[in-house]
Amino acid sequence: MRNSLIISCLITGNSIFAQTGNFGINTNTPTSKVDIVSTGNSSTKALRISDSGLLEKFTLLNNGNMGINSTSPDAQLGINAGTNTKSVLKINTVSTTNGRQNTGINYNLFSPLISDENGNLVKQFDLKTANSNSLTFDGSYTTSGATNKTLCSVNSGSILGFTVLTGFVQGQSGTGVVKYATVTWSRGSGFIISSNGHDFANNNSNSLTVQGSGTNTLTFDVQTGDDLIFEVTGGNLVYRQVDSSTGTGRSEGFNIFKSFRTR
Repeated sequence: MRNSLIISCLITGNSIFAQTGNFGINTNTPTSKVDIVSTGNSSTKALRISDSGLLEKFTLLNNGNMGINSTSPDAQLGINAGTNTKSVLKINTVSTTNGRQNTGINYNLFSPLISDENGNLVKQFDLKTANSNSLTFDGSYTTSGATNKTLCSVNSGSILGFTVLTGFVQGQSGTGVVKYATVTWSRGSGFIISSNGHDFANNNSNSLTVQGSGTNTLTFDVQTGDDLIFEVTGGNLVYRQVDSSTGTGRSEGFNIFKSFRTR
């Protein structure tokens, strides 16, 4: 009897049951530690949690819609900010390293979320949908002088794309050059630059020439100082920083945005 004991309490027409360690509301056969069964139409509230001032903060409707600061959510998850002093959603950075190798996270998976005009979040169609070997390599990187460092591997049939931006660090030491470019690469066409620009610090003119269009070696060649070079070689997309007059280069940082490898 002790394993099948049911304690039933009727409180204003609702029933609360406890059975074999499980707790049920509106069910006499709870199948979990807390089992709540709603009643009524889709707008009936199965669960409501209020703060000390009796303001409703969490709502779960009979139709499965859940609201935070939303008393009548019209989506599976509806969140109202309630105040302009805090964000609706915050996701902390999971990694700040170039390799982005936190255990258990596959950084090759990418499915951006976009918001429509009604504030609904949906998964954006992306390259990963088309090919399971596609990946992204966004991040902050640091050169090691003339030594090649890898951005990503290149497979047969891969097409690459990325946007690169440097700070006032490359070029001549102390009066660096900012470089920006949108780049694609394929084995049939080599590197293609769709847009690029540069500016120099302290109004010290330092002209930039982009060389290697249509080849496998792309060089952002400044008149004075270190050049930034991308190359597809040995099955990898690599980068390095070299002063053409000395053959050596400093270690400087740059950023990669909107990157992809199609397969």
